[in-house]
Amino acid sequence: MKTYTETDQQLHYLSQVIAKANRTYVAAKDDDSHTNLYFDPLGDRLTGRWIEVPGGKLLLTLNLPTQTFELVDKRSKVVGSVATLQRRRVEVERELADVFVTQGLPVEGLLADMHYAIPEYAFAGQEIGQLAPEGLRTWEEYRALANQAALLLLGHAQLWEEIRIWPHHFDTGIYLKVKEDLGIGFGLAMEDDMIGAPYFYLSAYPEGRSIEYQDLPAGKHWKWELNENWKGAVLPLPQLEPYPPAERLDMLAPYLRQVYGWMMGQ
Repeated sequence: MKTYTETDQQLHYLSQVIAKANRTYVAAKDDDSHTNLYFDPLGDRLTGRWIEVPGGKLLLTLNLPTQTFELVDKRSKVVGSVATLQRRRVEVERELADVFVTQGLPVEGLLADMHYAIPEYAFAGQEIGQLAPEGLRTWEEYRALANQAALLLLGHAQLWEEIRIWPHHFDTGIYLKVKEDLGIGFGLAMEDDMIGAPYFYLSAYPEGRSIEYQDLPAGKHWKWELNENWKGAVLPLPQLEPYPPAERLDMLAPYLRQVYGWMMGQ
């Protein structure tokens, strides 16, 4: 998963450009959801949210094959673009600010740091390099799988929530308010110290009460992680890696069904 994780980190770093645009031009929400993104497999891109401009709406995207930020209109016409390769992110952000000016948007505050911190990656501040083709292909496969699995769970729960990538931790995730006093989060997280690999997660969030983690369902590919800071069931991506991409959603289904069912019983 080394090239996957490297790609994950590089895209996390680049995605902050879109997060800053969202923060600046999209109506703020208390949960910061106005800053988040979406991986669009059809468009082969990361997207922000629609931005109101004089005469219409525009969407800031990152074209993944070319690693170019593109500002597109409702007809997917590119009205402005900024290349990233062999340039530092700060240079890209400054040129992108000029593009926003041409669209009648103010740029005050656009370049300011986000209110959260992301890891200090070794490549931060350096010229942006080409993503490894194998890493990008694998990244797109698993992020598309995360979108599909989230839809599967939403259909099972008969609820609807946005499937988004949160720019702080860069997880593809959904949050379901399943009961008055219970929420359930599902998503695909970056590699971290807790698991040591990228992983799918399901976690319950009780309100005004606690959950006893007893009589837990068990699975071949997933496990429970119960510590002081976080409790939930995780399925690390290395468990799926040996299998063809077409089989991975079927492998996720028992994990989703059994863990979600247990959480709904609490």
